[in-house]
Amino acid sequence: MKTPIIETDRLILRPICENDVEAIFLCWMQDEDVSRYMCWKASSDIEEAKEFVLFELGNIEADNWYRWMIEDKSTAELIGTCMIFYNDEEENWDISYNLGKRYWGHGYITEAMKAVMQYAKSVIGVRECIAVHAIENPASGNVMKKLGFVYEKDVPYDCNGGEIHTTGKYYRLKIG
Repeated sequence: MKTPIIETDRLILRPICENDVEAIFLCWMQDEDVSRYMCWKASSDIEEAKEFVLFELGNIEADNWYRWMIEDKSTAELIGTCMIFYNDEEENWDISYNLGKRYWGHGYITEAMKAVMQYAKSVIGVRECIAVHAIENPASGNVMKKLGFVYEKDVPYDCNGGEIHTTGKYYRLKIG
């Protein structure tokens, strides 16, 4: 399997598996607060979580797509997801992440993404990466800054499945 298991002090980052459907659905996929500033829209249909898992399983061996499920080490609960992927449209590496709402504000994403960025640098050979967040979601910008990303410009940004059109903050990280 291309996406490895990565451990941090509090977290286990692991590849997605078929058994994750219900946990994904309950933790974040059906939560409108979580999806508000993401490219996807919350859904009350667990079939969409199944489709998400099948899509991710189809990409698990890809050289340009690395998604991890984030588990709390102490409880083995699935609390979110994070990834680094090559954006063919923009011809650069990009990151994405989200957590179940009850896990917000504890530094989990910063911890997970520091490990992902280290992996991206040392194993994948990523030398530069971009990230964008909705201007209404400054907490995501704080994560990007903690990871060393530097703000460059404002860009158009669609979120909540394309229902919200807003401004995005565009950041770049030069690695190594």
